[in-house]
This record gives sequence, C-alpha cells and structure tokens, in this order.
Amino acid sequence: MTKNNDINTNKHKEESMNIVNVHDPFFLWGLIKHSDQSLIQANETLSDADRSLLYWSCHYYKRSNVCNYLLDNCKLVCTARDAIEKLSNITKAGGNETPDLTKIPVPFILPTSPDFIVKELRDGSFISSKGKPLKFTVINEKGETKTCMYKHGDELLQDALCIAVMKEMNMIFKEENIDAEVVYYEVLPVAKTEGLVEFIDNAHPFLEFTVDDENKNSKSSDKLKKFIEIQPERQKNLFRTFLGFIISGIVLQLADRHGKFYFYHIEKPRTIAFEIFISHWSLPYA
Repeated sequence: MTKNNDINTNKHKEESMNIVNVHDPFFLWGLIKHSDQSLIQANETLSDADRSLLYWSCHYYKRSNVCNYLLDNCKLVCTARDAIEKLSNITKAGGNETPDLTKIPVPFILPTSPDFIVKELRDGSFISSKGKPLKFTVINEKGETKTCMYKHGDELLQDALCIAVMKEMNMIFKEENIDAEVVYYEVLPVAKTEGLVEFIDNAHPFLEFTVDDENKNSKSSDKLKKFIEIQPERQKNLFRTFLGFIISGIVLQLADRHGKFYFYHIEKPRTIAFEIFISHWSLPYA
C-alpha cells in the first residue's frame, strides 16, 4: 500500500521538475500544471517584472492564493492591480467627457511591458468604436512613453494566443536562419471580456496609404514612397516582416482582414497586425 507521505513526496518531486518559466510564450496556458505552492515558492527567485507576469497569469485564472501572496509581497504589482481596476471602471462608465486619469495610482509595473514602470498617465480619450475603449499614454521616469488602450467586450485571450504563436514563430525563424519576423502588439487579457492593449507607436494603417495614394496632396503617400523607393534597406525590412506575418497567418488560419487592421511603421518600416481575427474553425482551444 502506498502511503500518503510517499504520494505527497512524489507529487512534490514532479512539481519541482515543472520549472516556472514566466517568459514562455505559452505560460498562461501551461499554468494548470503548477500548484499554488510551487508558484508561491518560485516567487522568491523572480524579479518584480517576472512577478508581474506571474500575477496577471494567475489573476486571469483566479488563482487567488498566488495572487494574494504576490500582492502582499510586491508593492508595484499591488499598485498595478489597483490601477488596472480603476482603468476598467473608467472604461466601463464611458461618457463623452475627457476621462480623469489623475486618480490612477502610480508608480506601477505596466502589465504588457513589465520592465516599464509607469510614473504618469495622460492624454486619456474614448475611441469612437464598439465598446468605446479608453486610449491613454503612460510615461516612465525617463520620459519614455507608450500608448495603451483598455477595452471591454472582446475576448482578448484569443489575441494573446495568436501573439504567443507569433513569438514562437520568431524563435523558429531565428533558429532556422529564416529572414522573416512577426511584429506584434502586446495584449493582456484581464478577464474573459476585458483587457489591456499596448500599441506600437508611430504605426499607420495600410488603408491610410491606399486612400492617400489617390490623393496627390497626401503626406502619407510621400512617406510611403520615400521608405519604399528611396531606401531599399527599408523595403527589405518591410518585406521580411510581411513574410513573417504571412507564414504565421497560415499557421494560425487567420481570417481575411480589412486594410485598416494592417499597420506599417514609418521610421522603421514593419508590417504590423492589429486586432487579430481567426477563422471560426481554427484554434478550438483559444
């Protein structure tokens, strides 16, 4: 007969072999293999940035024991929880007036970029689209900025899964010496139908270029011609990122998208997909 102590010992050994790698693109989906105890023990070896990654993964799946432990032991994560909660409430309330972001507590770790410590939020506005997402700018102590959006109504776990696959594809491209790259935005599913999106700054939709190309007075048309025709190295960079997105899109069976959902980066031309839509028959586990 197997004793309970033996079962517990074997279980502990098995768990100890499951390394808590918060940098694994699929960590959010692999969380189920870790017990609360193993995740709490791993906390001792993690930086604050990694604790943020661990917290938000556990928050999505309501692993309250782990979440409470992290909140008690990492002030920056605790403040981030409070900040995200307030952003969620502001977005849910909506309205036509400029949102007041001065009451958002700082400093906190930006969940989508854990190495970025937010010292200030500004330029809040509601986007006139479905659900009226809240768009805002975050600033760190160096004066660096990131543009973010908080939204309700979409299941961002699907986006997160696509981006995880794209990150994996980039590693494969590098290992196999394939001259391709997928450029993606960052996304954090906070709950089933709400979350945080981090934009890639200075990116312009492809639709803007196609429309502006018909308008001879367009500035965007001139910029597009400059980085494609005058600087061949930029054209190469544009093509390699477009190739990366096409390959990963085939793997993911992405549905056809409208021109406004594909973006190009002006200073360093790269193809970027925003708001990823998957064919209804693919990724049933998303």
